[in-house]
Amino acid sequence: MVPRLGIPRGRPFALLAWSQFLGFAVVVFVWSGFLLTLSLDPDYTAGELLDHLQAWRETGVLYPALGALPPLRVLNYPPLVFIMARAVAWCGASALVAGRLVNALGLIGLLAAVAWWVRARGARGAALAGTIGLLGASFPLLSGSGQFHIELWAAAGTVWGFALLAHSSSWRGAVLGGLALALACFAKQTQVVPAVLALAWTWWHHRRVAAAATAAFSMAGLTGMAGIGACFGAEAWRHLVTYTVGTYSAVNLGGQLLSHVAPWLILLAFTARIAWSETGQPMRDPAIWYWLGALVWSLSSARVGANSSYFLDLHLATVICAGPRIFGQSSSRSRLWGAFVALQIFGADIGAASALTVNLLRAKRTEAELPSLCARVRGEPLVLAEEAGMMRACGRPALIHPFIMASLARQGKWDPVPFERALRAGQYPLVLLPFNPRDPAMDIQANRWTQPELLAFRSARVVEAVPTGRWVARW
Repeated sequence: MVPRLGIPRGRPFALLAWSQFLGFAVVVFVWSGFLLTLSLDPDYTAGELLDHLQAWRETGVLYPALGALPPLRVLNYPPLVFIMARAVAWCGASALVAGRLVNALGLIGLLAAVAWWVRARGARGAALAGTIGLLGASFPLLSGSGQFHIELWAAAGTVWGFALLAHSSSWRGAVLGGLALALACFAKQTQVVPAVLALAWTWWHHRRVAAAATAAFSMAGLTGMAGIGACFGAEAWRHLVTYTVGTYSAVNLGGQLLSHVAPWLILLAFTARIAWSETGQPMRDPAIWYWLGALVWSLSSARVGANSSYFLDLHLATVICAGPRIFGQSSSRSRLWGAFVALQIFGADIGAASALTVNLLRAKRTEAELPSLCARVRGEPLVLAEEAGMMRACGRPALIHPFIMASLARQGKWDPVPFERALRAGQYPLVLLPFNPRDPAMDIQANRWTQPELLAFRSARVVEAVPTGRWVARW
């Protein structure tokens, strides 16, 4: 028996569903369209991904051996999205445009997967539109939609895998589901967690397709791993395994939960209520497995440097579980739930759109002042910068990706002393920073640079403000 927990049906609620869908579409197109006019993405990680792609095109090496001196960069992600982006760039697009186009295809694939699954779960018409539109309340999805990111492809593979396994009665559908789950792992290796959950669900509740799905997933995984080793060598596995482990902070976890779980708290409670009140054994529902796994896995955002993408799977699973009930069921006893959920959606919509607006305004200012900034670094032989995307926008390679290098230094996996010594000696005569190095370092800067590096910046002979709100330290 399906619990009757949704907002009451009727013309006003159909209008609400379609309004949510149209609002989502408008935000995605405005945000993505505006970013296409910029020469750099606002996100810090997007700049690093761009630098990895461009460096691969320039040097032929995607996973470089890590030494004592620049270039100092580590790629913690599998190569799938980069291979696709390089193929697009080979057709004549710039690296930045190629990355954005591939990411746009990932978004289309993800939306298609969500739509297919919720339709298979019974959503039609306004209920289907409203469920898709509910993603307009997800900052992780909206923020990543216009930039060079990898997680949309990862999530698309995961959702397609779950959906195909949930609604396939033949070995062909099971094989496609297993392949989709493997594809997700080669976009982002942490997707192995929901992949294992999906396969475990088949063995527990859908054994008819379990063997075919597991075999497809395993064969694709082994083939892909062999391909990575053959194409990129053993160094790739050092980047993907040895250099991936990070440091953790309860304060960081609290900040991430406050930013990306609190705006969805009522929706999460509504989903939990659906699972709890399901009289027909809720754990038979693969969407609930996906949701519970994503809920627990979101605690990994305690990792220092975690961002909104850590919550993308949780938002997607919540939409898939709750969206059809919110916009498709009728109950005279659910009006209070309906009011709370509607307020939550409205608040999350406003919050996500406001955050994107702030990012757009900041990016617009940076773009306007970028030519002046680039002119200052054009004649310098060596320029260190915190933001890899900024350097690529100025036509320069990034000599260091500071966050990952500082993290590796704290874990004892990279010795920063030779680099710190060279920095103090003035071998890098100009450093471009998004903060005044004379001021006490904030947490974000303390996580992106080692303490000796920050002290070296502070002791530079000249520190001056430059366009785009950045600072330059000179020796």
